[in-house]
Amino acid sequence: MHKSRWLVLAGALLLIVSARLPWMSAPVLFGVDDPVSRALEIGWEDNGFITGGLGLLLVVFSFFMTGRNGTLFSILGGACTILAALEVAGCFVRIVEIDPPAGFLAATDVGIHLTLVGALVALAGTMWALLRPPVALESAT
Repeated sequence: MHKSRWLVLAGALLLIVSARLPWMSAPVLFGVDDPVSRALEIGWEDNGFITGGLGLLLVVFSFFMTGRNGTLFSILGGACTILAALEVAGCFVRIVEIDPPAGFLAATDVGIHLTLVGALVALAGTMWALLRPPVALESAT
């Protein structure tokens, strides 16, 4: 299997796993600590569902990144990774807008950071697949 495909799969798995991890700290961000606000922490307002779904699409696309349609699936995979990174960037902007008194890093949690890392790793894999020279078909003699 190509190294680019491994990168895409690793990034996709990070996206899937981090979608269900806490993205932010409700007590730090909103100043409330109850079960309802704790439910918001995981995948912050269902953004985790979006990034987890994009991760599942990346897993499927990674198996088709070689061969005749490899370029198409690499481009589609790149679009998925950019969407996941933009989702995280939007969450970062929203946290900065709220301006928690404890600071930005105290308000964010491991899930949002791993989501960004997963998106960047998968993006590196898709870019590597696009920039890789096409493999010549060997003759069957």
